[in-house]
Amino acid sequence: MNKLSFIKPFIDTNVFDDCVISSITDDSRDVQENSLFVARQGVGSHGKEYIKDAIQKGASCIFTDKKLEEELDIPTYYLHDLEDKILGILFRFHGLSEDDFIFHGVTGTNGKTTTAFMAHNFIRGLKRSSVYIGTIGAIINDDFVETKGNTTPGIFEIFQILRSCNFHQKTYIFIEISSHALVQNRLGNLPFWQTILLNIQSDHLDYHKTEADYINAKLSIIDLKNKNPSIIFIDQIQDLIKNFSDDQKEQLSKAQFLSSQNSSAALKYSLEYNPDGNSKINLNFPNLFLDIQASLFLKFNIENYIAAISLISDHISIDELKNVSKNTITLPQGRSEILRLKEGNILIDFAHDHQSIRNILSELVNHHDEIIVVFGCGGDRDKSKRPMMMKAVQDFASKVFFTSDNNRYESFSSIALDAMEGNDHNCAEIIEDRQEAIRSGLQLLNKENILVILGKGHETDMEILGKKIPFNDKDCVLKIVGNEIN
Repeated sequence: MNKLSFIKPFIDTNVFDDCVISSITDDSRDVQENSLFVARQGVGSHGKEYIKDAIQKGASCIFTDKKLEEELDIPTYYLHDLEDKILGILFRFHGLSEDDFIFHGVTGTNGKTTTAFMAHNFIRGLKRSSVYIGTIGAIINDDFVETKGNTTPGIFEIFQILRSCNFHQKTYIFIEISSHALVQNRLGNLPFWQTILLNIQSDHLDYHKTEADYINAKLSIIDLKNKNPSIIFIDQIQDLIKNFSDDQKEQLSKAQFLSSQNSSAALKYSLEYNPDGNSKINLNFPNLFLDIQASLFLKFNIENYIAAISLISDHISIDELKNVSKNTITLPQGRSEILRLKEGNILIDFAHDHQSIRNILSELVNHHDEIIVVFGCGGDRDKSKRPMMMKAVQDFASKVFFTSDNNRYESFSSIALDAMEGNDHNCAEIIEDRQEAIRSGLQLLNKENILVILGKGHETDMEILGKKIPFNDKDCVLKIVGNEIN
């Protein structure tokens, strides 16, 4: 189908009249025969540098916001306000309407995946159309769709996902929004019904350079195109606020708060946590006032559960929330996932910074006589957090197996050296092969202790020297123990 007529309203020229346009992309690697290539500013370069590649792959025409020095063999149209028009172009090109979707965004150093995933599951439990987009890929209603791998896809990839949502009813969209995506304005002017900030802990300083820049990145979710004020889980950032600048405090004043401690918060709750059974929750939200129970294992996942409800509280009634089956609200694979083996219990989680590691181990230490941990640190990433991660593990674990975790182009010995700096060498055994490290952990497992495998969670490969080698922590465990789960 020639979609030339779809983009005609955005141009005041006949230069494209002889073009056939079947697809649209801003990534030259995705160009196909008769693609409209949108040459726009990227993270490290401008799309105009890839126009020749796009033409070689079959692009039929070009949109750009940069004047080109040389004449091309295919029609080109210059739009000085291209970024402002991207959203309208994409909605029209894919035959979609802004009114078809209810967008929600979730950011935070930790908990983005779990919160967005559970909000999606709540909506699915009500038999409504919903899409999750984030770290584990995309889930369109109940069908998994693989993405390019970014926590937050670019706006063009998001619309590739949305065009599959021909459900003939309003569709809820839950998008994880990373700090990188916020700084890069990756989502442009996407119209959000509401967004939520879960927490801010030090992370990604290899990219953001300073903690102040990282905090600014996270707070900028408040400034997205939000129909309703962003929700801030204020209890989780309380310690940071005293050091906020006047500008940061001004940003906070535009949001509404979720809290168990602040009586003036718009979204209030109380929690009686029970790690061995149902935790009791009282919600006092503008549109929801009720008591519910949840049996998620770790406290911070109960808090993610509450955050998910706060995000959708404008869209559900008390009766609907009560009627959603408890079995519907599950954790994503690799997020506090418990494997109950005849030898003992194993917890697998994606935690890959010192604070998220502390969150998990500080709860487990209350319920287990001994904790054994297998973990590593990613290569070519923030080196400063490596010794802090090891310190967090050693504060709670009696035995540590330090191993590979996406070494990328960095040597494992260099990563291990960083992690051990200033830490106790006696309780940490360094085993480069992750499978062997997990096997060593399993050999110590019994009914009284727990083995905790951190860092990769749902991931299905290991990135080493530019190659992706198939590997999944859960699959590795089951292979070693012979697929036996109690």
